[in-house]
Parts: sequence; C-alpha cells; structure tokens
Amino acid sequence: MVARARALFFLPALYAALVTAVDRPRWDLFFVAALATTTALGGERARRFYLGAIPPLTLFVLYDALRYLWPASVSASRVLGCELRDVELAFFGIGMHGAIVTPNEWLARLAHPALDLLCALPYGAYLYVMALHYGYLCVKKPDEARTFTRLAIGTHVLGFATYLLLPAAPPWYVATHGCAIDLAAQGSPAALTRVDALIGYGYFASIYGHGAVVFGALPSLHVTYPLYGLIATWRTASLPSRVLQIAYTIVMPFAAIYLGHHYVIDVVLGLAYVGIVYGLVLVVGDAPPRQRAFDWPVADLSGSQSTSPVPRWSATKRLQTKSASLRRFR
Repeated sequence: MVARARALFFLPALYAALVTAVDRPRWDLFFVAALATTTALGGERARRFYLGAIPPLTLFVLYDALRYLWPASVSASRVLGCELRDVELAFFGIGMHGAIVTPNEWLARLAHPALDLLCALPYGAYLYVMALHYGYLCVKKPDEARTFTRLAIGTHVLGFATYLLLPAAPPWYVATHGCAIDLAAQGSPAALTRVDALIGYGYFASIYGHGAVVFGALPSLHVTYPLYGLIATWRTASLPSRVLQIAYTIVMPFAAIYLGHHYVIDVVLGLAYVGIVYGLVLVVGDAPPRQRAFDWPVADLSGSQSTSPVPRWSATKRLQTKSASLRRFR
C-alpha cells in the first residue's frame, strides 16, 4: 500500500504538466500540484496528511480530465436531450393542468426564496462537507475513512464512465435550449441563479460556468455524496449524527430535482451506483488481506505509527480456510 501511495505522490504534478503540453498552463492545476508535491515530500506528519488527501486529489484529476476526453468521445448526436425527458415523463410524469410534466416542472411552481436557500445549502457546501467529514474520519476512524474512500472512488468511476458512454442534457438545458444539442453550450446554475440574485453574489454562476461537463446529468453524483459518510459511519455514529446525515441524504435529491439540475431517473441511477459499489465493498472487505483489491491508501492521523488497516482475518481463521481448501482436494 505504501508503494502504491508513493506512486501517486506526483499524480497532480504529472497531470498539470500534461495539460500544459496539450492545452495551456492553468494556475489552479499548478497550485494543486505544488501543494501536493510539497506535502508529499515534507515530514512524517505532512506525508501522512497527503495519504489522506490522495482520494480527493484523484477524484479532482479524474473529473477535470473529462473536459479533455469529452471532445474526443462525444458527438451531438449521442447526447440524450429530449429522449431522456421522454423517459422521465414515462416513468415519473405528473399530471398538471391536463398535461403530463416532469417532477422538475411540477416543483417549479413551488419556487420560493426560503426553499431556494434550503436547496442551495447542500449544493453550495457539499464539497466542504465531504472534505471535512472525510478528514474527521481519517483522524478519528481510519477504517470508516477507508470505506468512505472506496465508495467515493468506485461511484465516481462508474459515474464518469456513464458521462462518456451516455451523455445527457440536464433539465435546465432542455427547458432553455430545447431538444437541439449544442456542445459549445456553457454550464448554468439553473434555479440557483435566484440564490445568486438573493445574496447579491454570483457564487453558483462562477461554479457552474466553469464546469468540466455540461452534458453529465446521468447519473446525479450530487445525491451520492451524503451516502458515503452515512454508510461508512452507520454502525458507529451517534443518534444525532445519524439523524443529521439522513436529513442531508433526503434534502440533496430533492434539491437536485427542485433546482432543475437532474431528473428523478438521474437520482435513481446515482443511488443505484452507490448500492453496487457498496456491494463490492462488502465483498472486498470480507476477503483475506492479500486478496483485497480496490483498497486505496488512507492516512491514520490519529497518532498511531501504523497506517495499515487492522487485519480482519485472524491467524486462526486463515488456518481454518487453508484446512478447508485442503479437504476439498482430498
């Protein structure tokens, strides 16, 4: 695991150099690369901190790389626009004034500043919440942090692959541009524009105006973020923590639909991906240590000298397994 972590030390720097060679220099990538490399080459505590930062850094690089993979793999004819809306109407359509509308369109009639702010909270803070929760787990509960990491990496890999294989327009795009697909279209905060106007600052416009993927509505990865921490800490979290995380898990899908960023079908697929990855995590977690795959390095920042997970298989159980294997061959 340590060797694997060392191999990832220079991932941000290599990615920044590659982007500079094929595109242009980007200060944000150089900043991340400089910070990561300095931390990785620092003292013991700095290196342990970097171990914990490897998963989010990997997700950052994967997501940003989509902007360069997109032109080479996606054409306008492949993007699902009104086709995805038709599927939404078929499965989740709601009758309104004699017509069938999507849940997004039905919820739009409930637009209110208080509801806008409620839905803006998870959309505006999800990255910070995820980073803080993951950092806390690295310090206090390394095993839970490892489960968190597996869920996040696995779900995002499935999601990013779907973005490339089944590119799809979000509800706000169809409502604004219709069925014609324009690959040069810029991202939009959709209903979050009202929140920008309310607070007098273009926070969400700046975020969504520079997104790597416009036609990446299927699946919704926003709805998966609350589940990483909820699943990882379910057995050990206190009752208030569980209640808060469950509320967060409920509000996020509602916000995704209410704000016009996702259809219900996007939400369902995102949640399904978490379930699939969690099933794989259970299989991996029950495997002997030497047979485990999909095991990302996670720093133990709690002060212990070892950063390795506590082996789940005792020596007695390994002997029992070997004995059972020998009996099968007799």
